[in-house]
Amino acid sequence: TGRWEKPDDFEPHNLPLVVLGTFALWFGWYGFNPGSTLAMHDAETGALAAQVAMNSTLSAATGGITVFLIRYKLLHKYDVGGLCNGILAGLVSITAGCANVEAYSAFFIGLIGAFVYQGASMALVKLRVDDPVDAVPVHAVCGTWACFAAALFDWGEGMNHYHGWKGWKCYQNADGTGCMQGAGGKGLLAQFVFVLCVVLWSGTFATAAFVALKKTGLLRVSVEVEAEGIDKVSHSPSKAYQLGANSNPYQVSA
Repeated sequence: TGRWEKPDDFEPHNLPLVVLGTFALWFGWYGFNPGSTLAMHDAETGALAAQVAMNSTLSAATGGITVFLIRYKLLHKYDVGGLCNGILAGLVSITAGCANVEAYSAFFIGLIGAFVYQGASMALVKLRVDDPVDAVPVHAVCGTWACFAAALFDWGEGMNHYHGWKGWKCYQNADGTGCMQGAGGKGLLAQFVFVLCVVLWSGTFATAAFVALKKTGLLRVSVEVEAEGIDKVSHSPSKAYQLGANSNPYQVSA
């Protein structure tokens, strides 16, 4: 409850580390997305990996700048944390379709992903759901958008052909005579079923785990520990950083 009564006490306390972590993730994404081509031994797979890297860069940059501008419009302040989460939102939004969309599509996927992230973040605050690092808006909500975007922006002929995981190659007819017709709609339906299965699977097992933790009293610490601070109770040293009115060692008193 403290986050809602005293929100300023729960602001990020080390933005340089937030930025460093964001760039570490962004750098790692170039191994994750282009590396998912699983091979770069010829011109075709090498070009696909390059396309994936470009798409990942465009979506991440677009997502970051867009959230930054949205936050500035809302808060009239420069929100570096929002910029970082916008970058991650762009990366998550492009991951599903990174190998089957054009570069201009990656721009729009990141742009829409930024609004999806911001909307989900604001919705959680409105509902008083405590997600201090916006993990659900970034990964769950933008991840869902990514699955639909992979089908909607597929570089096939409109919604007629579908490439998906095959990259440069379209899904073929059963007899192998050519590209499957009307495959885009089937791809979108497949993505919807996939998202539904992921929600049911993860939701079921997460619920079982959290219920078990709650029943055994392991889900959260006591109210006394919350008031004292988990760092002080369970960690050494008891305070990793200083927050408060006198937290600035360079502050000069009049």
